[in-house]
Amino acid sequence: MTVSRGLAILLLTLSLGAMGRTLSDRLSSAAHAVADGDYVGLEPMQSESPLLPDALWYHENTIVLRNGELILDKDPIWIQNGKKGHSAADGGFMTYRGRLLSRNGHLYVALRPFASDYILFPVGPGACEPYSNIDIFPVKVTENGFWINGVFYTKQAVAADRLKFWEEKVNSEPLIFDGKHPYNSKYKMKACQPNDLSLLDD
Repeated sequence: MTVSRGLAILLLTLSLGAMGRTLSDRLSSAAHAVADGDYVGLEPMQSESPLLPDALWYHENTIVLRNGELILDKDPIWIQNGKKGHSAADGGFMTYRGRLLSRNGHLYVALRPFASDYILFPVGPGACEPYSNIDIFPVKVTENGFWINGVFYTKQAVAADRLKFWEEKVNSEPLIFDGKHPYNSKYKMKACQPNDLSLLDD
């Protein structure tokens, strides 16, 4: 049985097209591989505390992820001689509202700060509202967790009271700054220009 050259080219084109769709589908599936849950990662930080000069310092980052919407909370801790302690002020505390974004088979996260303690941002003339700024980072998914901005996150249990608070914030705190809770209410600062809001478009 012979196949005409035109038919052979058509069959090859259809086959390559199907392979391309299959590859695209796999990339799309990989981009949605982060399941709902609670995740923790350690972000190394430099200590400014003279009381514990030999301790290792980290921001213990907790992510509470629900339907692609998330809260990222950064809590400074120290570890020394197998013991873990929480800082009262060193390193500062930051909390972000976030969202997972999938574009062209790649996964990203958009993060906007909305709460902070012991963190100083510029204020006054020429400064923009720090709680309006959105940063976008690529997310690398692995079998055991995922990477964001150099920090590896794995599933871990979170204290029930803290979990309830963050779950409420996922639902009540918007990703886009609405002006209701500025960094400093004494100043009327304009919104910062986000890095690439086009990734937030549905």
